[in-house]
Amino acid sequence: MGKDAMKLKANDPNLDFFAMGRDALAAAQAAFAGRGFFVSVRRLQADGSWLGPPEATLALVEEEALAGGLAAAQKLGANTVACSLEGASVREAVDLGMRCLVHVPYAAGESPDVRRVRLVQLGELVQHVPGIDGILPTPVGEAQGLDTLEFFAACRVTCPALHVVVDLDIFGHKLGQLCLSFGADEIFGSIVGQRALRLGEHASSKALTRDEAALLLRASAFTPCERLSEGKVQAL
Repeated sequence: MGKDAMKLKANDPNLDFFAMGRDALAAAQAAFAGRGFFVSVRRLQADGSWLGPPEATLALVEEEALAGGLAAAQKLGANTVACSLEGASVREAVDLGMRCLVHVPYAAGESPDVRRVRLVQLGELVQHVPGIDGILPTPVGEAQGLDTLEFFAACRVTCPALHVVVDLDIFGHKLGQLCLSFGADEIFGSIVGQRALRLGEHASSKALTRDEAALLLRASAFTPCERLSEGKVQAL
């Protein structure tokens, strides 16, 4: 046994950490019958323009970008709203038939009590506003790896039946894939039919092909499913 393995065996918190990941993954797989989801997203900007693949299925508007209100954003083509945990637009989004995702912020180094209060707030919001479809764990500042994975698992435990969504534009591909092993069941970002090679000006591109997105899900033991229009999904 190598030194690293001996250290891991003696470190109970790490063993608990991996057990937490296994439990969160099992809960996500149970909630959606082993299916994991991906969807391409474009984002409505405050000036009414769109950023992202024109063919994207998920047309997302952030609550703070609602200069003309949620109904106006829907007329521009938005079908999904990312709301704050305070829930100012949650009920309206549900009433308008839009997909409603809730940002749940977290910060590396914050106290467990602060985080616990926030998760209780999330649970109460979901309980009082039926129709919320998913959770968007959102880092305040740079996302820290282990802390992020712990928070995704905590979100899954708090709301076991909801989608726990990874925004690949925030987390990137590597950490995003790890989140799929800690309670997340869905990824979204710039997912396209074809993409340029990550060379030169495209070296930092976060775009994925549909096949690459499916591979991330499959590697975490999900059956990959693509979200299509009108709420339909297609297994790959």
